[in-house]
Amino acid sequence: MSTTTTTPASVEGTAVVLRPPTLQWALKRTLLGLVILFVTVATAATLLHASIDPDEEGQPSVSAPHKVETTTQAAHRM
Repeated sequence: MSTTTTTPASVEGTAVVLRPPTLQWALKRTLLGLVILFVTVATAATLLHASIDPDEEGQPSVSAPHKVETTTQAAHRM
């Protein structure tokens, strides 16, 4: 009769001992995290920069409020 376990027969009788993470492992994970962060931020910045239309950059927005001059400001200009 065959067994349905996925554990190899040579490992069935032994106990698995977990080792604490080493400094090398922590540095590799930190470096990988920084690379992923850098790529994410660079991609976001590139997409944001590409979405800016250079033809409309210096023109005022359609929804920009008009500057209203008060009577005291008009009086000072005279």
